[in-house]
Amino acid sequence: MKKNRKWKIVLAMGICPFILPFIVGLYRVSIESWTMLDWLIMYSFIYWPTYLIGFVLIVIAMNGLLKEKTDE
Repeated sequence: MKKNRKWKIVLAMGICPFILPFIVGLYRVSIESWTMLDWLIMYSFIYWPTYLIGFVLIVIAMNGLLKEKTDE
């Protein structure tokens, strides 16, 4: 059960880089003269490695979850 919890935490960490731009974008749109699309494009251009790290973490977590499911 604890191993399954570990993979769920890794999965959540992998999803965060895909959710964070929207949360920060909502804040920036409310205090500055950005549009959400402008913010997402700029964020993606500058912080593109976070998407790669998130994708790798999601793949690792899914492999771990599937491996544990087949071992049961």
